[in-house]
Amino acid sequence: MILGDNLPTIAVTLAAMLVTRLVAIYVLSILSNRLTESDVPLKEQTVLWWGGLRGSVSIALALSVPAVVPDREEIIATVFGVVLFTLLVQGLTIKPLLARLGLLGDQPLRQQFSEAIARLSALKRVLQQMTQMQRPAVEPEFYRYQEALVKGEIDRLEAEIDQLQDEHPDLRTFAAEQFKSELLAIEADTYAEFVRAGRLNRELVPFLQQEFSEEP
Repeated sequence: MILGDNLPTIAVTLAAMLVTRLVAIYVLSILSNRLTESDVPLKEQTVLWWGGLRGSVSIALALSVPAVVPDREEIIATVFGVVLFTLLVQGLTIKPLLARLGLLGDQPLRQQFSEAIARLSALKRVLQQMTQMQRPAVEPEFYRYQEALVKGEIDRLEAEIDQLQDEHPDLRTFAAEQFKSELLAIEADTYAEFVRAGRLNRELVPFLQQEFSEEP
């Protein structure tokens, strides 16, 4: 196997690459912070260092090496090995690194909150449809079981959402912003529907857009 035969060379290349990038990132950041009075935090420097991914450009350059070069196969294997390392190791560990350094912010929390809201809305719609879909062929006991199952999950989601909002008050502001965006989208979609139906010559500027922009 070409990669296996060149593991020592790949390892040396990776070490040199990581050390070189480490020196470049940290030294240049120190100089930048001192000379330009900027502030590149150490955590962000670490992400810049570890996030140095390689890809198609490196592979293309390696493949463009002339066939007459004696070590062409070794060069290609080394580049492929380095690219695989950056994609499979650095690429897959960058998110855990961001989380460990506390640079993800509240994005995971917002994602959890948004998913709970979406699931709650979907299940409430399911429950509403169930009342309209009662069929004689369905056993009442089976229907009651499904209804209880959905209601139980709705109660659990509502409790989860309330708990998240109590523990993280900023989520209430996030929820309000999402709600306003949904209202604005509904109004804009309605105007577009009227235009498609020929009942309006042009789409109107949403009333809510102006109201929301004037809010303090």
